[in-house]
Amino acid sequence: MGKGLEKPDKNPRGSTAPRLALVIVFCTAIAALFVLLIALPKHTGEISPLEFRALADYPFRSDGKVKSANTIAKEVAEGKFSANTDKFLEDHFPARSFFIALNSYTARLTGRNADQGIVMGRNGRMFDAPLQPDSERIKQNVEKIDAFANDNGLKAYYVFVPSAAVTCTDDLPAVHLDYPDDSLIEYARVLSDASVINAGSVFADSGRPGDMMYLTDHHWTMDGAYEVYSKLIRELGREPVPKSGFTEEQYDFRGSFYRQAGLWLAKPDVLRVWRTEALENASVTVGVGAAATEHIGVYDAEKLKEGEVDRYAAYLYSNNAVTVIENPQAQEGCIMIVKDSFGNSIAPLLACNYSRVIMVDTRYYMGVPVMPSELAAEYGAEALVAVFGADSLNSDCQLVFMR
Repeated sequence: MGKGLEKPDKNPRGSTAPRLALVIVFCTAIAALFVLLIALPKHTGEISPLEFRALADYPFRSDGKVKSANTIAKEVAEGKFSANTDKFLEDHFPARSFFIALNSYTARLTGRNADQGIVMGRNGRMFDAPLQPDSERIKQNVEKIDAFANDNGLKAYYVFVPSAAVTCTDDLPAVHLDYPDDSLIEYARVLSDASVINAGSVFADSGRPGDMMYLTDHHWTMDGAYEVYSKLIRELGREPVPKSGFTEEQYDFRGSFYRQAGLWLAKPDVLRVWRTEALENASVTVGVGAAATEHIGVYDAEKLKEGEVDRYAAYLYSNNAVTVIENPQAQEGCIMIVKDSFGNSIAPLLACNYSRVIMVDTRYYMGVPVMPSELAAEYGAEALVAVFGADSLNSDCQLVFMR
């Protein structure tokens, strides 16, 4: 065989050791993670302080009790057992929060800004991804509310809140998709003869739109709610309570975008609670009939305590199918609010002007024995106010229950 045609050595000297070391390191890491997964304490059913949700239970348990053999066999056959196992392993993986954050920040550094459906903007502000318009759904929702108001002799008022991406444009990243919220709200305005308030326009008129929406959450702040309340209450023929009539408390707050995006290094928002003597003594009834609970004051003090993960739920005891606020110190009158969670923070302000406010959230109405029309008649409602984020206007809010 001539020179230059010698058979190459498949195992050059010194190449085996580094490869073996790499295999050993990899296997050791996998083994260590497996041991930690087995040995570390599990926090099944507890609320994750970063993600604001309950962590998965063992796949062979439900509500703290071991499932029967028949139930497990059925879940195995249906593929549910393996799905529950995957969820359990995901929720209790060692250093899970670190790896979530690592993935989130890596995604943004590599140009995948909306990888978790959340866009990171300037000045610590987070945005949701743009809506996919559903004009037929918007039409159905507006028609449902209009029909309810007409059938019950109520004058209707709409409040729609666009994404912060529409109002806080200075904080958007340099490259971003278009947000159709204003056009969706305008479409609703064309469909209905009711008064329609676009909260985004109100925020722009205030001259400080950045103060109207949270940085890490999709809701409006109390400043935002107050600006809309002031406009709405004048349309209802009454005068707003001046800001000087409230005292304010402040709490750290990390919102829905924060827990969805996994950007654990983000600075917290400030959640504000506005108090008056009348609101502190107002009666709040959550639910109807035998299931109803009674409260004094419009804020849930338990949700404002240190360590609580979702402080926005302090407004009127979170989302419930029916909530009735009675404020005997306010001017006589009753209004009904059909709403998503945006309504929770504006309703206490409206209760400063009305002795009775009925809130209806149709997303939770399944099984409620009393229809909204019966509530309107029982309490003597004189107007209907619909308060929704643009995303709710564009989706199924179970408004079939508005009858």
